[in-house]
Amino acid sequence: MTSLKDNKRLSEVLELFLLPNYNIVSTTYLDLLLSHISENIKECDTNDHVYCELFQKWILKALNVWHNKCTPSQPITIFTLKLVGIISRNELNFHYWQFQDVYNKMCDIFKLHSADLPVSIKMAHTTLLCDLINHRSGRQWIIDSGVWKDVLIYAQLNHTLYVTRESQKFLWLLLLHEHQNTDICKEIITAMTVPLTTNNFESQVYQVLGDNYLDQNKLLCTTLDLLTNVIENTLFENLDNTIPELCQEVIDLEMRVKALFEACISTKLLPQIHRLLLLCLLIPLKQTCREGKKLVDADVSQKFCCDLNYISLLLLSKKYVGEVVKMNKLLMIYWKKLQALHEFNLNQQHKFELQAITIMILPLFACIKHSYIDHDFFDMFITKMFDVTCTAVQRLAYNIKDTIVKNDLPAVQIAKVTIDMLLEITEIMDRDIAVITFQTLCYVLKNCVPDTCNEVMSNISNTANNSDSGSRKVIYKYPLEGDPIVDHPGLLLSLLDGLAVMTEKFKLKWQECVETICLLSLAQEILNHPGIVPMICVKALKVCKLAIQNFMPPNLVLLIETDGHMNEIGPTLFRRLHDINWEVRDSVLEVLNTIATISEDKYPAFQEFLLANEFLQLAIEIAKTDSESYVRASALVFISTTIRINKLWDQKLSQFDLPNVAINLFNNESEAIVRKEFVILIKELYVHRKWPKNIIDLMSQAMATAAVFDLHWEVKISALEYWKQFIKSHLSDQGVLDGHFPKVTFSKEHRKIVSLNETEIKRRLNKALDEMAKQNCLGVLLATLEDDSDFEVCKTSAAIIMKLKTFLLKYKLDEPLPVLPLPKDSATLDTSYVKYESTDNVESSNCHMVNESSNVIEEIVDADDANLLASIYKNSLKMDGEVQKSEEKTFQCISCVTRQAFLQTILNSDINAYIEEKSRWLTTYTTSFESVLDDILTMYKQGNVNSMDCY
Repeated sequence: MTSLKDNKRLSEVLELFLLPNYNIVSTTYLDLLLSHISENIKECDTNDHVYCELFQKWILKALNVWHNKCTPSQPITIFTLKLVGIISRNELNFHYWQFQDVYNKMCDIFKLHSADLPVSIKMAHTTLLCDLINHRSGRQWIIDSGVWKDVLIYAQLNHTLYVTRESQKFLWLLLLHEHQNTDICKEIITAMTVPLTTNNFESQVYQVLGDNYLDQNKLLCTTLDLLTNVIENTLFENLDNTIPELCQEVIDLEMRVKALFEACISTKLLPQIHRLLLLCLLIPLKQTCREGKKLVDADVSQKFCCDLNYISLLLLSKKYVGEVVKMNKLLMIYWKKLQALHEFNLNQQHKFELQAITIMILPLFACIKHSYIDHDFFDMFITKMFDVTCTAVQRLAYNIKDTIVKNDLPAVQIAKVTIDMLLEITEIMDRDIAVITFQTLCYVLKNCVPDTCNEVMSNISNTANNSDSGSRKVIYKYPLEGDPIVDHPGLLLSLLDGLAVMTEKFKLKWQECVETICLLSLAQEILNHPGIVPMICVKALKVCKLAIQNFMPPNLVLLIETDGHMNEIGPTLFRRLHDINWEVRDSVLEVLNTIATISEDKYPAFQEFLLANEFLQLAIEIAKTDSESYVRASALVFISTTIRINKLWDQKLSQFDLPNVAINLFNNESEAIVRKEFVILIKELYVHRKWPKNIIDLMSQAMATAAVFDLHWEVKISALEYWKQFIKSHLSDQGVLDGHFPKVTFSKEHRKIVSLNETEIKRRLNKALDEMAKQNCLGVLLATLEDDSDFEVCKTSAAIIMKLKTFLLKYKLDEPLPVLPLPKDSATLDTSYVKYESTDNVESSNCHMVNESSNVIEEIVDADDANLLASIYKNSLKMDGEVQKSEEKTFQCISCVTRQAFLQTILNSDINAYIEEKSRWLTTYTTSFESVLDDILTMYKQGNVNSMDCY
């Protein structure tokens, strides 16, 4: 909600807009202002019209000024139109202005009916009308005034993409809202289709004129585009509206579009007409949905299938194989949308989606070598395809292949386009459709991999044919003969990408798709090819990774050390790890990381694979020396994964002094992406391996430096994850199990089981906090909480502190100790951990800075102000009234944050409120309502001199 102060400034700004010749410095200010107004209106109480009254009165005053004097500048005109639309979304506000004849006055003043209206004002006008159609009164004015005809002209003139889209949206929304008002809908549809109904479509005329006719009749093209948009957005919107049926009824749409399709099949207009024709064929099926039937009437179903078959054959007669594939892609999309309204089936034996996907994949079979048809798996697949398709589709399959073969069409290019279109509909594929698609891609990929046996048989066959009396010779050379990896890299890229996408999305299992078991070997054969280009190598490695993740039968790996393919792929990966292209090396490391992840628990046999091929030591060397930062980072990711695997650690990794190596490399690394992975590696080393105190001290010092001084926020956050584990480890050392203290625990200090009462728990917590303070953990948390460079660092630190604070409050560390006798089996108490140390003790500590900090602590306790949060850290940086900029001094101050200071800071501050306030400020400090108003006023007072748009 806006304040009275904001309303006053808003009034000043609105008055500026009425000044003669006033022009805004940047329209961005106006867009921001409208956004804030829209949000404020949403938040207004429905019974509180004070805010809206401000705009109601201003609009009346503005129209009066602009009627008697000069009209405003174009930006102010656009602002006014959009503002009226925003306020008019409320029907009561609309009535108020309608009673004052505001809308008609605007049309006159801004000349909104003019044919040469600027495009931006057309856009604003259409946006205003889109706001009005949300309620009945607004739509009634639009219909009565006939202003919708202006928007229809916008849609048909097709001046700009944005105006066209917005005007089309307005028209189909208006029809949807008014679908029960049949007369109005028919009037609008008739007006929209005049360019279509006044044309006579004669095939021979169009064949002669071709595209020249279309260039001279752009109005027909935009009308078809408008009709397509209207039907597409109303057909699948809901079951109630009958707009598509009205289009059919008013102008006999299907007949006209069919005639136009036949006439324009060789023109640029074909794709648009084709789409519209498919929508027309689906209109009768919508009736089935509306009636709630589960089965389409036999005659409707028969006509639908026959029409589709006729269109396909007509396209094939023109050699438009790609258009046939595109048609079935659209059918799949539209079919799913209809099914979302109401589930139904055609009156046919076979599933419709299976027919559509079969026709889509048919062009791919033109790439299958003749010598491959005798393979058992492929034979089983073809048998399956015959079982799930009807006779008409099977005949169409032969037609498609004959069209490609007899006309010597570019089968490889058609196949590539087909794969791209298949990937466009993966989101709507059922699992059985996905299996068929995956199988087809696998077989085409198999034919891309050189097969010596198949090549020899093919050559023998060709020789026999050529030597036979000279009259018989090879008519068609299959496009993947020879070496497809070298000859057709584009197709290979699409195949590998398609298989990767399908694998990631559907996670197919070998039980439902036996072809999955050969994917790893196919990718391996591609990787071993000497002529492979780097991009294909990267894609093949991704397929390897996904195959290892998804397609390895668990029983094979558990019963033997590794399977044959994994034994063979080891040298391949090792060789590619030395590839000259960094993208290839990076991809190999991703594969190795996948293998390492799986080897931890799912496939332990892979651990021996990593050791036998010497990948661990090679990865460490790459992390040290590779010239590309992404590769070094990936190597570190792989090493971090292997750290937690005991066999790999014991037999190899423990030999490399990784903590010192990581810390030294981290200190000399210039790339943030690599430093981040070094930090993660150090965290993994700390969590999963045991280290002497001196090594832990080195780790903690490096992580403190990373968390506070690094220049990249992701490195800082990763370092804070180390400290999170550090806290967890120290609490665990004091007996915490699964987030809480048990009733009893074994005391290493006293070598006996002790009871954990309130006193003992507080002693242990204080001891843990003291250890954290000695290692700079508490100082780092407060320092990062005040990080001004990145809010994500503040949030991460706040989350860690809040979790620790909740845990400490759970055990009442903020309350004094109870006066109770100690239990018999309690350990001897160390009184230094029973209560907070006095100020005298603090002053006698080794840190000379704490004396200055104590007063700050008292201020925090007394003020209880979130803005003073962690000021112990901020003020500890001040010496003699000046902020010390040296990192050494800063680090010294961090080390001075004691347990007592930390507790008093976090226990007496609302950390959540602090983070929320900081978030709110960061979100709105340049684009807040108050800031926008001030900027507009300031720019006017400065006379628009040397102004700069900072948005």
